[in-house]
Order: sequence, then structure tokens, then C-alpha cells
Amino acid sequence: MGSSCETGQGVCGPKAGAEASCGSGCAACGGACGGDPSACATAMWQAAFFQAMKEVQVGLLKPRIQKAWGATMEKAADGLLESMGAYWQSMVAQARAKGEFQELLRRLWQQRT
Repeated sequence: MGSSCETGQGVCGPKAGAEASCGSGCAACGGACGGDPSACATAMWQAAFFQAMKEVQVGLLKPRIQKAWGATMEKAADGLLESMGAYWQSMVAQARAKGEFQELLRRLWQQRT
């Protein structure tokens, strides 16, 4: 079998990273098809297939996950929101304190001149 670019498994297919970088040409395929429009179209169709397959899988799993763990995940989401709210408020307080200190330093240095 040929390289990942020859088989349409490069940038446009399921492989990614250094293994997917081949040739130059079709910008839509990231250059993986060597400029051959037919190869580029084939690779884009293959990429679309894998993307659609994943989207269908996600769509099928979402309601099952919601049914099986929804109540627990709702509680986890509430806990995360409460925790992140406290964290955010502490960041605001730190920023305020830092700003107040910077303002103090500015005033002190202005008094010296």
C-alpha cells in the first residue's frame, strides 16, 4: 500500500500530525493530495465521512449519558459552578488588591517629584 497521502489518509483523513504532512497543492486538503483535484475531493469526502460518523456517535451517546448519569452530572455541574464562582471572585479580589497597590505606588512616586 502507498503512503498516507496516496491512500487519502493524510491531513484530510483520520491521521493527523507529522504523519499527515505530505506534498503541496490543494489548500482545502492542506496539501496532502499533491494538487490532484480528484484525490483532494476524495480525501475531503473521506474526512467528511469520519466527521459525520463522530457526530452521529455523539448524538447517539448524549441522550444515553443523560439518562444514565444526568442527575449526577447536574449535581456535578452545580458544584462546579459554585466552586468556579468562588474562584472567580477571589481572582477579582486579587486584581483589585493589586490595582490598589499599584495606585498607592503611583501616588507615592508622584509625591516625590
